[in-house]
Amino acid sequence: MMIRHSLLSENVGSIISMSKRIILPLWFCTVLSACAFNTGLVAAQAASNPEPQTPGQAANSQSEAAATPVVASLHTGQEAASGDEQEPEPTPPADNTQPAEAATAPPPLPPCPEGNASIQGQMASRICQQIRIDPPPTRLRINDFELRSVAMLTQFYTQRNYQAAWLSADGKPLSATSALLTALGEADREGLRTADYHRPQLQKLLKTLQQDGAAPTAEQLADADLVFTNTFLTYGSHLLAGRLPPRQVDRDWAIKPRSRDLAAVLQEALTKDTVAESLRALTPQNKGYVQLREVLRKYQQVEKEGGWPTIGAGANLAQGAQGQRVRDLRVRLQASGDLSEGGGASSGKNAPATFDKSVADAVRRFQKRHGLPETGAVNATTLAALNKPVAERIRQIELNLERWRWLPDGFGSRYILVNIPSFKMNVFENGKRVMEANVVVGRQERQTPTFTANMAYLVLSPKWYVPRSIAVKDKLPQLQRNPYALARQNIRVYSNSGQEINPRSVNWRAVSANSFNYQLRQDSGPRNALGGIKFMFPNPYNVYLHDTPSRELFSRNQRTYSSGCIRISNPVELAQYLLKHDPRWTRDAIKTASVSGKQRVVTLPQQVPVYLLYWTVWMDDEGLAHFRDDVYSRDKLLIRALYQESTGSPRRGGA
Repeated sequence: MMIRHSLLSENVGSIISMSKRIILPLWFCTVLSACAFNTGLVAAQAASNPEPQTPGQAANSQSEAAATPVVASLHTGQEAASGDEQEPEPTPPADNTQPAEAATAPPPLPPCPEGNASIQGQMASRICQQIRIDPPPTRLRINDFELRSVAMLTQFYTQRNYQAAWLSADGKPLSATSALLTALGEADREGLRTADYHRPQLQKLLKTLQQDGAAPTAEQLADADLVFTNTFLTYGSHLLAGRLPPRQVDRDWAIKPRSRDLAAVLQEALTKDTVAESLRALTPQNKGYVQLREVLRKYQQVEKEGGWPTIGAGANLAQGAQGQRVRDLRVRLQASGDLSEGGGASSGKNAPATFDKSVADAVRRFQKRHGLPETGAVNATTLAALNKPVAERIRQIELNLERWRWLPDGFGSRYILVNIPSFKMNVFENGKRVMEANVVVGRQERQTPTFTANMAYLVLSPKWYVPRSIAVKDKLPQLQRNPYALARQNIRVYSNSGQEINPRSVNWRAVSANSFNYQLRQDSGPRNALGGIKFMFPNPYNVYLHDTPSRELFSRNQRTYSSGCIRISNPVELAQYLLKHDPRWTRDAIKTASVSGKQRVVTLPQQVPVYLLYWTVWMDDEGLAHFRDDVYSRDKLLIRALYQESTGSPRRGGA
């Protein structure tokens, strides 16, 4: 309901009550200013959690705030005078500060075993001396190896009373050592780098231990055992949750990755002699990861065979063209699997030099996979994509395999996924895509963040409460040029007390970003920035999905035009899908309510997880690999974090 304000009030109590409802949303807006935060006259949108939700919470929890909206109905009773329904009021962040408590000391580590004459006893004593240090070290250096998984090392060895894990009682290497080296040799298949885990040095160490005439000391044997354990734990943690914490490249990342007790995993692997198998089991089992890993293998094979040819510059190539450039195009398309090879007589140097229908179809397939207009002809843009070296594509795949390792085991039986670089939204149910839409995402300076949250309700015929950031950056300059500029957009101006004011009464040229003490609200209607529907999944960034009157943007290939929220091409279809179990909300009913000019809030019978992700390579339903441009330069940040660009060599991992 819209609250009507007046300078004259019949009841002082009503003024006090009204003031609370105004001040609270205004205060909250100053804390969270994003693409379209509701402030001022109508109660602000729900913000159920001050912290981002983890995927587990997104899939399973029910937000308390999400339960409060009024359910809009076709059979309404007596409505309020304005006909508007309120969105859930925000609850100010609670002061969760707890009285300071004395830090709980960690339990004392078991004492080192008493030394004895046996090799086994001496190894255990040495292992204990290396890790049972006060204060506990974060890193250990043993010869040429830097051990970084010290906390897990300590947990693992204390549980086995510091006994060696990879060596027998008399100091001989067990079969698990060879299995570990075999597993490390598979790191490249996972988009990791075998060199990061010092495999050649470990092979040399193992060979030394296996020599019949070798007589290493108990200290040397114990140090070798520590190195093998640290290598398993480091490589295992990278397979499980990535080489680096995602917040190192995305400070707002809040999606909780998969987790396992790696010390327990190692102990079980040693007991069952399944070291290699246990490491493979730590990799993501998501279909998207498994398929992308297979594409990596194929591209690595292309690289081993010399890569694909570069197509020379020249005129556009289309059906009917002939010459060496067409022959090179055929070989290039065959290498990436876009053109089937016709055997030795029609591949490689023997490939025909004619641009026929099969080549045109292959070019369309390539263009589809790279987000280009599917013309079947090779223009400058398509040529540039074709000439990307295979090594560059391999690195791009590796980066996105790393992003998969940051994600949970599953997204739930039903979820909405927006992939920012693809400019697409997909709805999945029981493992199948049931809906797709084009989307417009945030522009470079107002990027759409990556996170997950639960969609709790939608708003039909919404009003737009212009967030302060947009008000001062975009709208204030318009007011300074023409005080009535916003009136043409059906945007009203209110004072901080909630009273509507005449924009002509303000000297806008004297107002700065710091002194802007006004609230802006756009009425519902065809020109409203949110269109006819917005879909709310409360989050700290106040980002949501919504309709838009700027429909022409959906036909463009690159769609980075919003202030951070996601505009979708088919909002009515999405609303119909979300409300499909409520017979009252037919397609016609949704369309009517979305253009009624009366704001209605509809809670969803079951919250739906929403994932906003950033993949520049991914697999589609047909098993095709899609590549997209790095629209926010996040691939570049990840490359700098994973690899040393100055030398072009990988960072040395914590083996």
